[in-house]
Amino acid sequence: MATTSRSQLGTKSETTSVRGYFIVLLATALLSLTGILIKYLLVDYNMPPLNLAFLRVTIVTGALGLALLLFKRTYLKIQARHLIYLIVMGVVGVGIHQLAWITSVQLNGAAVATVLVYINPTIVALVSVRVFGERLDRTKITALILTLVGMILVAQIYMPENLKLNGWGILIGLLTGATWATYAILGQIISRRYSPWASLFYAFLFGALFLLPLQLWAGNILSLGTQWSGWAILFFLALGPTLIGFGLYNVGLSKIPASVVALIATLEPVFSIILAYFLFGEVLALPQLVGAGLILFAVILLRPKMQQVEVN
Repeated sequence: MATTSRSQLGTKSETTSVRGYFIVLLATALLSLTGILIKYLLVDYNMPPLNLAFLRVTIVTGALGLALLLFKRTYLKIQARHLIYLIVMGVVGVGIHQLAWITSVQLNGAAVATVLVYINPTIVALVSVRVFGERLDRTKITALILTLVGMILVAQIYMPENLKLNGWGILIGLLTGATWATYAILGQIISRRYSPWASLFYAFLFGALFLLPLQLWAGNILSLGTQWSGWAILFFLALGPTLIGFGLYNVGLSKIPASVVALIATLEPVFSIILAYFLFGEVLALPQLVGAGLILFAVILLRPKMQQVEVN
C-alpha cells in the first residue's frame, strides 16, 4: 500500500513537471511576440519607450484586476506579511526591469542588451541552490554554458559593430538580468501560496504604480493620439502576449523549479528571430542558427524525464 502511494505521488509529480515544462515553452513562445509588436509601436508609431512600458503594464493591471474582481474575487486576498514580496516583485521585477531594459538597449545596442539580460538564468540557478535547496547538477551547469554561448551567437555579440560597451552600459545591462531574476525567484515563492494570476496582478499593479510618477513627469501619456491602429496593437500586446504570456510563466513557476523556468525562457529571442525571418524576411546568419540550436539543445537537456513506475 505504501509503495503504491509513493509511486502515485511520484507519477503525479512527474506529470506536473512535464505540464509545467510545456506551459513555460508556450509562455516563452507568446512572449517572443512582444519584441515584434514593440518594434511596430516604437518605429512605426513613434511611441516613447517609457509611455509604452507604462501603458502596457497599466492595461494588463486593469484588465486582470477587473477579471479577478468579477470571477475570482478570493484570489485578491493577500496576507499582509506576504505583501512585501509582491511589492518588490512589482517594483523591481516589472517597473525597474522595464526602465533598465530600455536604457540598456539605448546604451549597449539591442544585441549586447539581449545577452546581458539573459545572465538571469545563472543568477536564478545560484540563488535557487541557497533559497530553494535546488541541486546545481551537471545537466544544469551544461545547460547554463550552452545557453550563454548560444545567446552570444544569436545576438552576434562577437561582431565589432555590436560592441558598444561602456561602464554604465554594462552595469545597467547586468541590472536587467538581476531584475528579471528577482521576478522569477519571488514568483516561485509567491506561487506556493497564491494563484499565479493573483501574483501577476499584484506584481503589475505595483510596477504600474512605480512607473506612474515617472510617466507623469515625462508627460504625453496618450502619445498615440488618434492613431487607432496603434492603440489596437498596444491592446493586443498587453492583453495577448503580455497578459497570457506572463500568466503562463507564473503558472510554470508554480510547477517546476525557477532555475529551469529561467533557462527555458532563453528561447524567447530564438523564437523572435524565427518570427522576424518569416515576417520581415530578416536572414539568419550561420552563427545565429548555431546559437539557436545550442539554446534549443540546452532546453531539451532540461526536459522532465518520465520514469516507469511499478505498482506493487
